[in-house]
Amino acid sequence: METIIWPVYIDSTRSRNQGRKIAKKNSIQEPRLTEISRAARNLKLNPKTEDDKSYPRSWWENSGRIIVEKGDLSKIEVLIKISSKIKESRKK
Repeated sequence: METIIWPVYIDSTRSRNQGRKIAKKNSIQEPRLTEISRAARNLKLNPKTEDDKSYPRSWWENSGRIIVEKGDLSKIEVLIKISSKIKESRKK
C-alpha cells in the first residue's frame, strides 16, 4: 500500500495546523526532499520523488512529495521512522 509523505509532515518548525503529523520531539527541522527520499530508501520503502508538487495548505511553496510503500505500518509509524533516520544521518 502506498502513502504520500509531504516534508511538512515531519517539520518541527511547522504547527499541527500547518500540517505537521508527528510530535515535535520526533520531528526534525526543515527536512529536505532528498533527505526524506534517502531515509525511505534506507528503510526499503521504495520511494518515488515528485519534486514539482506543492502541499495543498501551502500551495505557493514548491515543496515536493515522496510516495512510499508503507507495507503493514501505519502512516505515523512510517513518518517517525523516516524522521529518526534523518536525525541519525544529520549527526554524522
